[in-house]
Amino acid sequence: MQVTSIIASAIAFASLALASPVAVINVEAYSSGGVDPTNSTILAPVGGVYTNSGDLNKVSNLYLIGTTDGLAVERVYCVPYSATDGTGVHGLPFNSTTPSKLSTNTVVVGSIVCQLY
Repeated sequence: MQVTSIIASAIAFASLALASPVAVINVEAYSSGGVDPTNSTILAPVGGVYTNSGDLNKVSNLYLIGTTDGLAVERVYCVPYSATDGTGVHGLPFNSTTPSKLSTNTVVVGSIVCQLY
């Protein structure tokens, strides 16, 4: 009976973790000279640390363009960091109305942390 209870609790916890909202972020990267940007979209967990060297190795600007799970995008802000553990502020915080403009070329971002206001 206790094993069943533990399994049920683990399943409930896992479903809560899967239902956590994410921030939808546009990563804009300019080649040298600041023309012809490339854009990609990443999904960063709200309340967690997002790291992915492939997505964050060439960044010029970051835009919060949406959220999931019915979370109002106006309630979220994100901060780029230089380290992969969410430390060493690397740029200004950004939200759905104000991007983080990091460079006219590209820089490496170690991580992004998104939180609720």
